[in-house]
Amino acid sequence: MSGERKVLEPEVEHKLAAAWPSEEDRAAARAELSRYGVESYERETERVRLAIIKLSGGALGELRRMTDAAKGDYRDVLMWAESPEEAKALWAMNPNLTDEQRLELKAIRRRDRAQMDAWLRKSQE
Repeated sequence: MSGERKVLEPEVEHKLAAAWPSEEDRAAARAELSRYGVESYERETERVRLAIIKLSGGALGELRRMTDAAKGDYRDVLMWAESPEEAKALWAMNPNLTDEQRLELKAIRRRDRAQMDAWLRKSQE
């Protein structure tokens, strides 16, 4: 595999550098992330790779585990990273939510979006 193939999206590279300051670890993380997005059914490559990095917490073993999870169903990884509070609110799956529950779900989604936005901005400062 050529070095050019291993260069990932700029935002992904930026987050890799923040999570793994060591070039050796970053190269290992980059190689692991490169496993996602190879198959035609592996969608939203950059978004999923960012979610994988976020969920890994800077641990290569967890990065592998999250990459495997994304290869199984990328939507799980997106939900865990982008909507962690909503993912735990099992009541929100009820199709007949009360007005109060709808308001709470809206607030949860706002908090989830804010936490993801904060993480994305974190290494840009």
